Amino acid sequence: MQKVPFDEIIVVDSSNDDTPKIAKSLGARVICEIRKGYGRALQTGVENAQGEIVVFIDGDGTYDPEDIMRIVKPILNGECDVVLGDRLNGRLYLGAMSLINRVGNILISLIFSVLFLRWISDTQCGLRAIRRSLLRGLSYRDYGMPYVTEQLAKLIKRGARIKIVPVTYKPRVGTTKLRRWTDGLRILKVIFQERLSR
Repeated sequence: MQKVPFDEIIVVDSSNDDTPKIAKSLGARVICEIRKGYGRALQTGVENAQGEIVVFIDGDGTYDPEDIMRIVKPILNGECDVVLGDRLNGRLYLGAMSLINRVGNILISLIFSVLFLRWISDTQCGLRAIRRSLLRGLSYRDYGMPYVTEQLAKLIKRGARIKIVPVTYKPRVGTTKLRRWTDGLRILKVIFQERLSR
């Protein structure tokens, strides 16, 4: 992250390892979020961000921070309001994504694209950039794994201009909290709820 010129780096964390200590020593602002949920951590980051563009990146080493400038640039150039990373058409390292996860991502993205009439090749990518003004006032049904999918649906409803940029995806560090079937079904439920609501 130190190679990327940012005004602020926020780490939202509730772990009991050395992550907060290391992050602080490297100049990041650390916010402890005791409420559980992947989406809850992201939302806390959004609520505490001060910049015009919010970048989400998972802290498990799967994404290359050097891709950040590539996903921010189209927004800075006025081409779009949201840039989503695309792992499936980017540089996918061997062992970074299991076959079942890959198939699940493709199916979820396809269902989302059909229902919202907008082609999104990787709805679940954890590397994305969004104009912060578009995130104001949004509330969510689910602050777990479905958060990013629900957020994307709401952004489309707000008329956000979306661009997709292929990104690098590496094997993760540590164990995943993703529960394939449970989280997959929750994501699909949120997609249908958002499609049916105004």
